[in-house]
Amino acid sequence: MHDVAVELAGEPHVFSVEHVTGARGLVLTCVFGGLAELARYTGMRVGARPGAAASRTQIATALHMDGSRWRLDRTSARPRLARTASTAAPGAGSSPVRREDQALVRALADEPRQSVAGLARSTGLSPTTVRHRLRRLERCEVARGLSGWPVSVSLWCSAPPKDTARIAAYVSGLREVRLVASLTGPHNLLFAAWLRSVDDIHVFESQLTAPFPGLTVDDRAVTLWPVKLAGHLLGPAGRRVGAVPLEGWDPGAVAADEDALLRRLRGRGTPLR
Repeated sequence: MHDVAVELAGEPHVFSVEHVTGARGLVLTCVFGGLAELARYTGMRVGARPGAAASRTQIATALHMDGSRWRLDRTSARPRLARTASTAAPGAGSSPVRREDQALVRALADEPRQSVAGLARSTGLSPTTVRHRLRRLERCEVARGLSGWPVSVSLWCSAPPKDTARIAAYVSGLREVRLVASLTGPHNLLFAAWLRSVDDIHVFESQLTAPFPGLTVDDRAVTLWPVKLAGHLLGPAGRRVGAVPLEGWDPGAVAADEDALLRRLRGRGTPLR
């Protein structure tokens, strides 16, 4: 499992890799240019990797809250059920990293402590542009084991479709929560949270489900080792040991396998005239 984790963590389109408890060994968060790329990757890359026994795929149809908006020991009142998705998670579903930012992100991944002048030289941007983009991209992550919130838990939940927006807004306001996403598949909501201890997991679940009788927690996983987070490679204690700049996946890596599969597929049908 660790061999698979390390190899997949080295791929630039893989945002995070987590070694977890429960029914799965690894949870990967990836970014693709479309469904065809996802099909190629899961079938021809992950599925063909020695050591990978099986995989399950879910698509995030909406991102209501992500870790970039989480604040260490933030102080806020208990969220109210009347809050809407827009007020609970401003900018939900958007990403601060744009195509024009990618060169800057790669330069920062190589050496995060570069000066503005150094970044301007390496990216070809003006110092003013670099400063402006840095203000938009600025984010500081912490080693979870030293944050006071050492336990990371992911919960796959189900709720009536008519209630998901209201539930997502409420959960996005909880101080422990770092991710709220709507999913395809049998579980239509995913919540990820950092907690003080393993003992807090059941308390946290009760806090989620008490206001919403239709919400059920169907599956859960505790992260044992966050191998990769936001492109950064981490040791078992959550400390940074390296980085892989985030980029799109190059389907050319499986071009030969795809061509072979298409030849077989064509052979099953009637030739086109």
